[in-house]
Amino acid sequence: MKRILGFWALLATGQVWAIDPVNVPMAVQMQRAANLSMCESYKGDKSPVGKVMNKRCRERAAAELNEMQDERSLKECIKPGNLIDDDVRKCMKGL
Repeated sequence: MKRILGFWALLATGQVWAIDPVNVPMAVQMQRAANLSMCESYKGDKSPVGKVMNKRCRERAAAELNEMQDERSLKECIKPGNLIDDDVRKCMKGL
């Protein structure tokens, strides 16, 4: 199963899909779906490959969160005692 998912991930991330401007949104969606399925298939895997995949998935999730624009101010979301954590960041992003 992981080999099949890996094959589709390679196809989805290939440069061939991004040549035609019409196919760019489709390629982006395919790449996101492939990334999500790879992250789900290696979730909790303790092998060396699984550890690398889990690290990349965490980095990708953090990057996607950082790319989003803030919808609320820090003042609206901050916790008592001026505590700022991931919940506050998600609140600011509107999640």
